[in-house]
Amino acid sequence: MVFTGLLCLMGAAAQAAELPLYSHYPSLKKSLARVEIIKEATPLLPMAQLEARIGATPGSLWVKRDDISDSPLGGNKARKLEFLLAQVFAHGSDAIVTSGMWGSNHALATAVAAHEYGFKARLILGPQPVTDDVRHKILAMHALGAELRYHGNRIAMGLDMVGQMIASFFSKKLYYVPPGGSNDVGDLGYVSAFLELFDQVGIEGLPQRIYLPVGTMGTSAGLLVGSCLAGVYERVKIEGVNVADPLLTGDATTRRQAAHLYKFIKKHLDDRERARLPRCDFWSKKAFEFISEYYAPGYGAAKPEVFAGMKVARETESIVLDRTYSGKAWLAFLERVEAEAKSGKPVPKTLFWHTYNSYDLDRTIATHPWKNPDEKWRELPKDFHWMFEKPKAPGRRGD
Repeated sequence: MVFTGLLCLMGAAAQAAELPLYSHYPSLKKSLARVEIIKEATPLLPMAQLEARIGATPGSLWVKRDDISDSPLGGNKARKLEFLLAQVFAHGSDAIVTSGMWGSNHALATAVAAHEYGFKARLILGPQPVTDDVRHKILAMHALGAELRYHGNRIAMGLDMVGQMIASFFSKKLYYVPPGGSNDVGDLGYVSAFLELFDQVGIEGLPQRIYLPVGTMGTSAGLLVGSCLAGVYERVKIEGVNVADPLLTGDATTRRQAAHLYKFIKKHLDDRERARLPRCDFWSKKAFEFISEYYAPGYGAAKPEVFAGMKVARETESIVLDRTYSGKAWLAFLERVEAEAKSGKPVPKTLFWHTYNSYDLDRTIATHPWKNPDEKWRELPKDFHWMFEKPKAPGRRGD
């Protein structure tokens, strides 16, 4: 009943192609509801210009463009929010609370989704280096009607998260979404995403490796489980490039998240589909590699090599990356394939999964009725004002 009601809310859902997760495992359609945000498979494109530039084997380099989905959201968060929003509807909640850093893509995506579907958004935001991109996102989140809760350190941010999680436990009106939208429900989005890739290319067309950034680990865990459900586990290696605090993100944690997600899906299958579910060892070194050396100098900060790599992506394939997530993963991908090309050996078929949110911030900001268009930031909660004021002295708040 919940699923049927959600499809009615989406209107055109009946005309859209079946979600790969449901077409491969039909019983999940009844047990795990989804709000349709992405109606079509995202583009899978060759990177011939990059191949020519670095001398890689023709046909070896590909990109999955989640940043240019048919949804205005774009990025990996839209896939997760499809399942998370279904839970919000099912719980009868009217507000979503979640968290991220000041320039969080997940927080922005949640604000967009809440605005689109008539929910209130409460965003718990914590410290990262302040850039023009961060400022733009904060303005956009405010313009979308989100409540912004400022924190200058992670301890205060964590305490607020715990408090809001407890509040959501006692009130159905408030639905708590973890950082990055990464839990068993949200991670379903990337289980289905791998099945989408599988449907696009078939077994023989699959890449040998997939590069992507790892933050809250949901995307990597989802792709791992997706490869398992597709029956091609260990045929494709997930190369997860860490971009988050190593205290929160790691190899073992990602594998445990995948194992938990697998059990969650298994529980929701009917007996017939459960019986044919492949068994997979989520501790396999052939299936997943956690790449840690690209995190430095920290979250939201980047070395010059990252910006140089971003320039290569833009010049060769017109791909726009960000310094926090996709830029670091791209650098790991680029350095690996460049080294292989220089060695004279064939470059294995390699896919870069572009997860960046390409949401149009400028349009959202421009169409908001600001009281003071010249100093829009004055409408923000006062704790955010220092980010927009001219620097007066070193050691500003949030440093």
